[in-house]
Amino acid sequence: MRTSDVHDTDVHHPQDNVFGSEQTLTSWQPGQPIPRPEVVLFEEFENHRETPPEGMEIEDVELIWWLVAANFTYQSLRGKLIHVVAHRQDWGCFRFSPIAYLDRKGRYPTAIIDLLIDILPKGSLMSVDAEDCEDAEEPCEMVGSYIIQNEIWHDLTWTALGLAPVELLPDHLRDARFSGDLGN
Repeated sequence: MRTSDVHDTDVHHPQDNVFGSEQTLTSWQPGQPIPRPEVVLFEEFENHRETPPEGMEIEDVELIWWLVAANFTYQSLRGKLIHVVAHRQDWGCFRFSPIAYLDRKGRYPTAIIDLLIDILPKGSLMSVDAEDCEDAEEPCEMVGSYIIQNEIWHDLTWTALGLAPVELLPDHLRDARFSGDLGN
C-alpha cells in the first residue's frame, strides 16, 4: 500500500497547486448539488463503507467538506488542519474508512484528498492498490481506494465543521457546532 508520505508517486504536488493563495479549493458553490462521480465509491454499501463521526450522517460529512473547500484556499485550510495532525498523539487506530478512488475523486473534493495526502503521516491515509493485495490470504474489500484512519478523519471533520460558515449549515449541524464550541 502506498501511504500518505509517498508524494512523489502522485501526479499532484501541492507546491504546484493551481489553488493559489486566492483561489478556493473548489468551484462548487453552496446551494448547488454536490458533484458526484458517475460511479460512487462503495455505493452498494451502507454509508459507502465509511464510518461517520458520532451524531453525523454521511451526507453531513460530505456537506461539511464541500462547504470548507468552497470557502478556503489550500494554504489557509492546510494551516488550520495541520494543527489537528500536530496535536494528535495516538496514531494506533486500525479502523479505516474509504474516502476516494485512487485518482482522488469521489464524494469529497479532490483538493481535500490532496491536502490530506500532504498533511497526514505515514499509515494514517493509505492507497489500496490491487497489486498490494495480490498475496493476501483474504480478499481486500477496499481495493481501488484511499482509506483513512477513522479517528483522525473524525477529528478533522469536527474541525472542518468549526470552520464551515455557520449560516450555510443546516440546523442540526449548526446545533452540533455550537454544542462543540460550548464544550458539550
